Amino acid sequence: MARAPARRQRGVSVKRRLSLAMDVWEEILSEYEQGSSIDRGRAVAILKRLYEAEGVEPLRGASTPPDLYEKELATLYVVGKHGMGVDKSHPELFDRLFSDEVRYEEAIRILLTSPPEEARMRVEALLGGKLDDNTVARMLRLKLTEMYFGFVDEESFERLLRALVEAFPEKKKLASKYARFYIAFRIADAIQKGEVRDRITKEAMKQALALRLNYLEKTLPDDDYIRKIAGEVFSVPQHLLKMILSGGRRGDKKGDRRPS
Repeated sequence: MARAPARRQRGVSVKRRLSLAMDVWEEILSEYEQGSSIDRGRAVAILKRLYEAEGVEPLRGASTPPDLYEKELATLYVVGKHGMGVDKSHPELFDRLFSDEVRYEEAIRILLTSPPEEARMRVEALLGGKLDDNTVARMLRLKLTEMYFGFVDEESFERLLRALVEAFPEKKKLASKYARFYIAFRIADAIQKGEVRDRITKEAMKQALALRLNYLEKTLPDDDYIRKIAGEVFSVPQHLLKMILSGGRRGDKKGDRRPS
C-alpha cells in the first residue's frame, strides 16, 4: 500500500534511513516471494517512491543527477548484505540486483589488501579494462555508505582513497574531489547528529579531516557546500546552520560540484 506524503522531520538520522531501507527491502522481498520478476529498474522504482513519500533525499553531494536513485541502490546493497543478510537468504535475487556492487566490493577488497601494481592489474581485469571515473565514484560511494551506516569505520574509507591513488595515480584529481565531498558529508552528518554545534568545533573537524588526507589537493569544502548537504540531504533546519556555518547561500561555485 502506498504511503501518504510525509512532512520532513527536523533531521534525517541514520536510524531513519536504515528503517526506510528496510521498508524498501520488505516491499521488494514481498513482490519477489509472490512470484514477481524483480529487476534493478523495479527496485529503483520502489526505492524512489518510498523515499519521496517519506521526504528523504538519497545520500548525495550538491548535484542531483538523473541516475541518483539508481546510485542510491548502494544503500540497499549495504543494508541488505551487512544488516539483513539478504545475500544469504535470497542469493539469486541479490545477485540479480547487485552484480555491479558485488564486483565493486571485490575491487575495494583488492585495493585494500594488495600492493599497488598488483591491485591495479587485478582491478582492471575484474572490471573489464581501464577504470573510468564513474566506476571509481561508485566504488567510493559504496564504501562511504558502509561507513555512514556504521559497518566500517572512517579509517577504512580513508585507506581506500589512499590505496586508489597509489594504484591509479591518474585518478588523484577525482580522489581529491571525492575527499572534499567526504569532508563536507561528514561535517553535515555530525551537525545533524548534534556532534557539531558551533563554528569552532566545525572548523576543527574540517581541518582535522583535511589533515588526514593531506596527500591530496584542495580537500577543504567551503561552508556553503556543507550547508547544502546538511539542509537538503540531512534536513537540518537553516536557523541551526546559520549558527554553525559561515556565509550564506550564494549558489554553488563551478569548481565545487561533487560526486553524487
